[in-house]
Amino acid sequence: MPRSNSSRRRNKWSAPARDLSESVSGMRRSRDLPDGTWSIQHVAGNSSGKSYVCPGCGQQVAAATAHVVAWRQDAAHGIDIGLESRRHWHTRCFQRFR
Repeated sequence: MPRSNSSRRRNKWSAPARDLSESVSGMRRSRDLPDGTWSIQHVAGNSSGKSYVCPGCGQQVAAATAHVVAWRQDAAHGIDIGLESRRHWHTRCFQRFR
């Protein structure tokens, strides 16, 4: 019997951004930097298999390694733009460039 369309996996790119406004066990903090206030969240490695590009060095950040997710709290083009523009950084790159 063929599977129905309702059992298909949703496209992860069409899903809305997750709300990161609530801190998980105090791991998120705010930091005032020359270009605005940033939200910084430390992420433990996981086995999702994803990889990201670090804006600091341009190299891959594997989801399996601990890293930093950061975004500006008050973006120039609206508050939602800041959350949409969150980026995954190597911890050392974020410390060096921010």
